[in-house]
Amino acid sequence: MTRLLYVLSLFVLLTPLMAQSPVDVGRGGMQTPLPEASTGMDEFATLFDESNVGFLHVYVDPAVDPLETYLLRGTEMGEAEVGQLPNEFLEGLGARQGKMYATIAVKGIEENLYLTRFDGPGRDQIDMFAIRDGKLVHLKTLAYLNCAEPGNCAQLDSYITDLNLDTTFDLVQISRDGADSDESRNVYTMLRQNRTWVETNELEVPWEGITFYQHPSANRNH
Repeated sequence: MTRLLYVLSLFVLLTPLMAQSPVDVGRGGMQTPLPEASTGMDEFATLFDESNVGFLHVYVDPAVDPLETYLLRGTEMGEAEVGQLPNEFLEGLGARQGKMYATIAVKGIEENLYLTRFDGPGRDQIDMFAIRDGKLVHLKTLAYLNCAEPGNCAQLDSYITDLNLDTTFDLVQISRDGADSDESRNVYTMLRQNRTWVETNELEVPWEGITFYQHPSANRNH
């Protein structure tokens, strides 16, 4: 009887721990807690390849070159996976008129951050999402290319890196409205307490290494 009570007590103690154990849900060992897996988000996560990044240039490249090493080409998402993205995001992007791709996942603060790529008739765009409370949350647009006319493209590029070596990612963005417009620069850090991007002027940025990707397809009129 004493042995039976001991086994039952041990089971009660271990049950909460087992409920928080991670399960593999992505290619390359991506993990998510069991509560997320039970919502169906595990199937979404398996579309993304894990990528350990230190200084990642995020840019749009619509051209397909068999010799390229473009990490964000991705795998086309099905209707079910696209439907899991926030409605407001899909409507604002006009996603029904293009194709959505699952690209890579990078490690955030106690969660994975998922990068999607949209290939549309008027705009190409890369966005960052997180899975929170069983739903996808849009965190940031990282890159876009919008060519109103050949050779004159609005462009946003991002660099994901750790500027102050505090083991959490920072985000450097550069943008321009057209080929002859001025360049805008913005720097963001992710707050640990609520895991949101907040603009900052307190980080030193190696601007000499922050440049736009020169698109060979910039003369393409979408």
